[in-house]
Amino acid sequence: MIKEWLHNNLLCRLNNSQIKLLNNRYANAIIASTMAIVPLSIVRGLVITASVICDTAGFNNAAVWFMQLQIGFLSLAPLVMNIYIAVHWAVRNRLSQIYCIALSISTLMIFRRILDDNAQFFLDISIPMALASGIIGNVLQEVVSKNLLKIRQWKDNNNITIISFFVTLGIIALFSSVIKLGAEIYVMNTMNFFSSLSLYFYPTDFLHGILYVLLRSVPWFFGLHGYYLFMDIDVAFTAAAKVNISEWHAGHSALNILSPVFYDMWCNSGGTGNTLSLIICILMQKKSQHRRLLSVAAPMALFNINEPLIFGFPIVLNPVMIIPFVLTPLSAYLVAYGATYMELIPRISEIVSWSTPGPLKVWLASGHSPVAVLLYLLLLALGVIIYRPFVKSSLKQSTADNTDLDLLTGEMKINQPTDFEMVPNYSHVVEQNSYIEAQRKIEKLQTSGQFILYFQPQVRLTDRKIVALEVLLRHQSDDGKITPPVFLKYYERTGMMPEIDFWVMEHALDYVREHMSDAENMTLSVNISPQTLIDYRLLNIVRKVMAKPLPTGWQLEFEITESQKVQEPVRVAEVLDKMRRLGIKIALDDFGSGYSTLHYLTRYPLDKIKLDRSMVLGLAKPDGFCFLQQVVKLCTVIQCEILIEGVETAQELEQVQEAGIELCQGFLFHRPLPGNAVCQLLAEQHKPMSPTHQSVAATV
Repeated sequence: MIKEWLHNNLLCRLNNSQIKLLNNRYANAIIASTMAIVPLSIVRGLVITASVICDTAGFNNAAVWFMQLQIGFLSLAPLVMNIYIAVHWAVRNRLSQIYCIALSISTLMIFRRILDDNAQFFLDISIPMALASGIIGNVLQEVVSKNLLKIRQWKDNNNITIISFFVTLGIIALFSSVIKLGAEIYVMNTMNFFSSLSLYFYPTDFLHGILYVLLRSVPWFFGLHGYYLFMDIDVAFTAAAKVNISEWHAGHSALNILSPVFYDMWCNSGGTGNTLSLIICILMQKKSQHRRLLSVAAPMALFNINEPLIFGFPIVLNPVMIIPFVLTPLSAYLVAYGATYMELIPRISEIVSWSTPGPLKVWLASGHSPVAVLLYLLLLALGVIIYRPFVKSSLKQSTADNTDLDLLTGEMKINQPTDFEMVPNYSHVVEQNSYIEAQRKIEKLQTSGQFILYFQPQVRLTDRKIVALEVLLRHQSDDGKITPPVFLKYYERTGMMPEIDFWVMEHALDYVREHMSDAENMTLSVNISPQTLIDYRLLNIVRKVMAKPLPTGWQLEFEITESQKVQEPVRVAEVLDKMRRLGIKIALDDFGSGYSTLHYLTRYPLDKIKLDRSMVLGLAKPDGFCFLQQVVKLCTVIQCEILIEGVETAQELEQVQEAGIELCQGFLFHRPLPGNAVCQLLAEQHKPMSPTHQSVAATV
């Protein structure tokens, strides 16, 4: 009963909170920056290992050189995170990376100077300051840019970027100057408060030692290394441990129970969180999708480097897995402290590098105690016991989804349908399509090929001439295999549909200018997702792509997809109205297949309606033709052009013509074709297309 309650309530609620966190752009920026220093952390760990090996072998100079090198890596980490936050922000918002990086670093320098006039910039940066300055600077620039867009219309995007950069920098400098001149004493008092607060985490006794375990493990929930965050505590703790051991060797003092090596031995087996136990749990789950991580994570875990596992499983932003990640080292601490206090195992008498493999480290640091090694193995087993139910729960959730489509093969695995209403708190099923999984799919897609444009001609039924081209997005793998846009759900899940829509818009317009300039008086229609319609960059990008003239008589048209639910209809209506003022036409795609059909007709200003293939399939029903006739009359009343999709047989074509529809597309006429084939078809139409209104639809 308790187990069922935990699964249906606590774990499911935690999974739901994970989805919300993954959709938070500030959390995304922090995760992106922490992932940027993963290679740096790995290299640093290997350098420390090399230093230990050299020191053991008697190459003291090489050991010192490697140790100084790792200190350099350590000092560089906050600056790298600050820069990568700027890069992430620039890429996500299609801004200049140079300006974002310059603003982020400038903000960091200003903030650092407020705190200490004598600070050496590249050596005295903390990670919290690096993250805060990167986010504050770029968010403020975003706010400034939005207000500049409200003030006036800008012909050149570069002007907005440059002006917003200097205005933002001026605001930060002015605000910082005010703080420095008028509130410096309050700033220093605040810093002193946080410094004194950190003393509570300094592990001087049993209770403070528990806080220290939490200090090192909990920040990993946000992808932040506890050691990097609170480096001052760790440096002081290490120095105190060295002094204590030296005094013990000299016979002047007893050994302390707590030391950095104590935590490395008992609480960091395989890395923070005792993740060596997690690796064993993954190995025990034969069907776990996480087993693919082990080829990279397991060898590194031997040297207590676990970043690939933390970000790959993931632990980061995972409210479920953070529980055993914290609970396992905490349990190990309690057991090891009690065993040491009762003198069942010896106290730490040697300083051993954290990157030394677990059993060897325990053997060396404990003065060659077999009991200590045995305790290490028992704690490893305890960690497996703690991790295992959470890992099994993760496996169940990953296989709970009804369908799973391979992006590159297009093959669909179908399981038995589930009546979700019968499952308490069933929203955990959405976990399969979580933000991180979608990012993995997108990364796999982008590294295995490229996007290309296909075209499906649309014809005018009166003369059977091609009057429109629907641009279709495809993925071409490295081996030449073409995949339809089944991957769009992952871009939608990660909030990246605007990037896809902008890419299609830009490349479709460029292709028309370069290859279809002989066709005149046509319209290029681009499918715009609901996410893109409320993206503040839309107006700017439209002006940018339309800065270069289209061929004679061409117009741009936006298609809004009726099959997708619009979250902010009032705002969307305002955006569409602005588009029409710019001379852009509005079309409703997939009419009859989705949400609030009639409501769309009355709410949004429309110029054209594309009837969905479901209308054609409905012709086989007894009242199908009458229904189609009424839909056509309705569209005629609101004075919209009508196009029907999915016509594949001569019988369907006859009924469509009888219903009064003039524009049509489907396999009966043309299948989707590559651009060069379409250009050849257009060239075969000897005379220019009639000046009657024509359209070209660009749809993802």
